[in-house]
Amino acid sequence: MRTKWSQWGGLLALVVLCAGCRMQKTDSISLYAAAGLRDAVEALREAFSEQTGIDVDVDYAGSGVVLARVQRDSAADLFLPGDTWYVDRLNTLSGLVEASFPVARLVPVLIVAKGNPKHITELNDLLNAEIKTAMGNPKACQIGRICKRMLDRNKLAWSQVVDEESLTVNELAVWVKMNAVDAAVVWDATAASVIESVEVIPITPSADEVSMVSCALMKTAPHPGMSRKFIQFMTGPAGQQIIEQAGFAGIESAE
Repeated sequence: MRTKWSQWGGLLALVVLCAGCRMQKTDSISLYAAAGLRDAVEALREAFSEQTGIDVDVDYAGSGVVLARVQRDSAADLFLPGDTWYVDRLNTLSGLVEASFPVARLVPVLIVAKGNPKHITELNDLLNAEIKTAMGNPKACQIGRICKRMLDRNKLAWSQVVDEESLTVNELAVWVKMNAVDAAVVWDATAASVIESVEVIPITPSADEVSMVSCALMKTAPHPGMSRKFIQFMTGPAGQQIIEQAGFAGIESAE
């Protein structure tokens, strides 16, 4: 009798264990993404998960920061920084890029406080000592690299213009929204997310001041098949519609 109960107990334990395994098992891929792409990526991952059952676990930070993080992850699936430059840089540093695919485009704009009380109309106005300006840190995020390039082209010294630096473009938008600074350069899509609280001043960027966003499939990817599915989703009609609804320019606009 004891043996019979022991057998039943062992069988019950096995059933519970297997059930637990099924509950804990989830199909997921990892993605390192630029913080400035968050709105689009969150919408993309939700739609993709609903369609395929595959979860996308995202680590957001400035492009320079996620560049460092993805190199330290021996099981990274995807890398989506704010510009193709970071994908090329990653491959130069580590040779870990299996392939890359264009996804979207980012255009810089100048944002100021609602009503534009400081009467800012162009980058040169930022030289005014009474205007507190914030820019992205060039070593931490793509918007910072672009800002440095734009200031150099306009012969404006970083030290004369920039009062505060941020590690992410999203934080820059919040600073202007909260009136912590008077002006900042952000992406057009970032500006759209706070449009009720700021004024947008278009600036005319040169060709190399428009960021081309590409997603890299990593050689370290433990789930290359699922990762490619997510890339195909992002670059396909449904994904491109989501990207454009989030305020970003899609692949066709970037060509």
